[in-house]
Amino acid sequence: MSLLRRVFLPCLLLLALPVAAQVKPLPAPSPLDAPPKEAIPTATGVAYVVLKPAPKPQVLPTTDMIEFRANAWSADGETRINGEQSGPILGSMRRIMSGQPALARAIMSTPIGETRRWWFDAERMKPGYPGMPDLPHVLDVTVLREVDPTKAPADVAAPPADAIRTATGLAYKVIKRGRGGSRPTLDDAVMIHYTGWTTDGRVFDSSVQRGSRATLPLRALIDGWQEGLQLMSRGDTFRFWIPGALAYDNAPSPGAPRGMLVFDVTLYGFGKPMPAGGGQVATEDPEAVPEE
Repeated sequence: MSLLRRVFLPCLLLLALPVAAQVKPLPAPSPLDAPPKEAIPTATGVAYVVLKPAPKPQVLPTTDMIEFRANAWSADGETRINGEQSGPILGSMRRIMSGQPALARAIMSTPIGETRRWWFDAERMKPGYPGMPDLPHVLDVTVLREVDPTKAPADVAAPPADAIRTATGLAYKVIKRGRGGSRPTLDDAVMIHYTGWTTDGRVFDSSVQRGSRATLPLRALIDGWQEGLQLMSRGDTFRFWIPGALAYDNAPSPGAPRGMLVFDVTLYGFGKPMPAGGGQVATEDPEAVPEE
C-alpha cells in the first residue's frame, strides 16, 4: 500500500550507504595489513580482537536496522571512517551488505555492546566505498543496539498537546530539523522515507520496511500529505496525524485504512517529476541529503 490518493503502488529507489566527503584522520592501529597473532580467526577467514567485551550473556544482532559506531583504516594508514566525526550510525544491513559487505559482516558478527577490531583483506572489502584502494582494511566496530524503525510511537493514538495544528485539522511535530532552505511545491516529486500507522499502532505501509526510499508526485498524494510535505525542507523528519477526511475516508480504493493515520516522514529531496518506467516516478535533486 502506498500514499497515492487513488492507486496504491510501491515505489522503490536504490539506496546507497552515505560516505563522508572529508574524513578527519585518526591514529591508525598496528598492524594494518594483516591480523596479529593474538587475533581470533573466524570460519569465514577473517580475524578480530575484542577491544571492549559485551555484557553477559553475549547477544548477536539479528535485525536489519542496527545502530553502530565504526572507525576504519586502509593499509596505507588513511582513515576511511571516523566514528567521532560521524557519530552513531543507524544502518540497514541489507543496504550496507550490497556495497560494503565487510562492514556489514563485522557488524553482524559483533555482539551488542561489544567493540571488536576486524581485519579484512582487499578482496573481502569489495565492492566497497567510492574510491576505495585495493588494500586490506582494519575496522573497529561497536554495536550499540538493534532498532525497529517501524515500532509505533507512544503518541500514535492522538496528537499530543504540543503538536502543531493547522486550519484543516492536520497535526504535526518536528522530530528532526534538516538544513533548512526551500520546500517542495505541488508540482514536485518528493524523495522520502516514511512509515504509517493506524491509531492502534498497526503498521499499514512503510518504505523503511521495504528497505527503499520512495519517490512520489506530491500532487497525486492524499490531501494531508500535500499540505504536510510543503511544510518540510530537505533533511526534516516530521510526524503527522492526518484526520480521515484528509486521508482515505473518501477514497474509493478498497482496503484503504480509514480514520486518523499517523506518519513519520523524512524528506531527502524533491524536484520535477520524471518518468522512471513501469509507472514509477523519479526526480533529480543535486541538493538531496544522503540517508543516515
